Amino acid sequence: MKTTFKKVWRASTLAACLSMSTAWAATPADTLVIARDISAFLSLDPAEAFEVASGDSLNNLYLRLVQHDPLDFSKIIPGAAEKWETAPDGKQIVFTIRKGLKFQSGNPLTAEDAAFSLQRGILLDKQPAIILRQFGWTRDNVKERVRADGDKLILSFEKPYATDLILSALSAAIASVVDKKLVLSNEKSGDLGNGWLRTRSAGAGAYRLIEWKAKDAVVMEAFAGYQGGTAPKLKRVITRHVAEAAAQRLLLEKGDVDVASDLNPDQVQAIANKPDLKVVQIPRGNVYYLAVNTSNPKFAKPEVWQAMRWAIDYEGIAKQLFRGQYKVNQSAVASGTDGALTEQPYKLDIAKAKALLAKAGVPEGFSTSIDVMAASPYREIAQSVQSTFAQAGIKLDLKVGDPGQVVTGYRERRHEMIVFVWAPDYSDPSSTLEFFSSNTNNAPTASNKNAPWRAHWLIPQLTAKVEGARHEVDNAKRMSIYGDIQRTLRDDSPFSFIVQKVEPIAVRSNVHNYKGAVTFDSTAFHVIEKR
Repeated sequence: MKTTFKKVWRASTLAACLSMSTAWAATPADTLVIARDISAFLSLDPAEAFEVASGDSLNNLYLRLVQHDPLDFSKIIPGAAEKWETAPDGKQIVFTIRKGLKFQSGNPLTAEDAAFSLQRGILLDKQPAIILRQFGWTRDNVKERVRADGDKLILSFEKPYATDLILSALSAAIASVVDKKLVLSNEKSGDLGNGWLRTRSAGAGAYRLIEWKAKDAVVMEAFAGYQGGTAPKLKRVITRHVAEAAAQRLLLEKGDVDVASDLNPDQVQAIANKPDLKVVQIPRGNVYYLAVNTSNPKFAKPEVWQAMRWAIDYEGIAKQLFRGQYKVNQSAVASGTDGALTEQPYKLDIAKAKALLAKAGVPEGFSTSIDVMAASPYREIAQSVQSTFAQAGIKLDLKVGDPGQVVTGYRERRHEMIVFVWAPDYSDPSSTLEFFSSNTNNAPTASNKNAPWRAHWLIPQLTAKVEGARHEVDNAKRMSIYGDIQRTLRDDSPFSFIVQKVEPIAVRSNVHNYKGAVTFDSTAFHVIEKR
């Protein structure tokens, strides 16, 4: 009976779900249908995928070593590991893998699978590997420092690390436990199964992959053997690619989808009073900022950086321009993250901006350009800044380009000024502060080409400070150091932090427990229900 149902469903319902031209009178009671722009969904391999579009899918296809409580993101709870013990010197942590866990293939999940998964992340060395490399693991030493012993996963480090930092990093997608036997059976030319796993899954998560069609849909079905939490409430979750926000709203209002993920302020306001719809506000970790290239003489003096901060209409951008979809955040670290500063010392003050420009020796201001993506909110933020900067004497020429052009220009340091975004890879503030505070080499051949390198901002002392914080095992002391680093970035850096995203997710009124938090992969489908 089960096989017959599956064949019928795949032949008819699946075909309907994957077709944008098909409209339902209402979605099935046991199925959640999400409308979302998934054009940037590039891979399903947790050692490779690093895009926002794939985050929630990976979070539900795989069981990670540890995980955030789906109803209280501030808590890290057991995942594949049932418990852990840290050495007093902070140089080792031992996880005990839960007995009886099985992958969706039916293979048992063991400590050997967990060790292989972390080793694989380092050996493949794709973009997410940066999360694991911070622990001193390399291709040469990872099999020695990440190893299984019976039901134990033993992780060793040359230097100490705070337990909270380790657990936070291991709640990221790259710490997903993959089915070693299944993955290696599909290995080709030493790729550790990467080519195969890009379009398939090999996990033990609450949902198993039925089908993924790029720029079309992701279809998942509840895994009956899931043991990472409560059993899934819904049998299926389907994410349909709907690029246009207006189309998402229409589908939601008609009942063809249960969730619309990308509505703009006008659309959110338009559905606010509809009794069959509601809006869930999710405080994301996306922080939008301005960065200048200090190799340009116009931006060589810190007084110019400081002047810029007083020439931004923070409140106007957050409350008037975007009407609540963003909130003022003047720290690199997003609010809602442990250790984030909540202070907001800056406001639009043209007089102060002009005084600082005069102190910098440019009382009449100057002309420059700002690189900006055409998409929202980049363009709107740039236009607001263009208007208020002009009042202070800084004339901005908006150079609008497609995402690829803008990102490449920023990574190659070809910008004068840019409006950009940072989203943390995991919940600990170290994820953000490493990106904004580390640079000891401005050379084109430098290996660490993060934000300060792109800004030509050489900061060996700040780099040493953030490196030292990483090895502080006392978490309270570590957070105190991170507070000092945040203030330096806020007040004395070539970056101006402006707003943080508050993501409005529009859902049908019968959808409950659709939640999320600062990371882009924090929505757990197994707790969502329709009633």
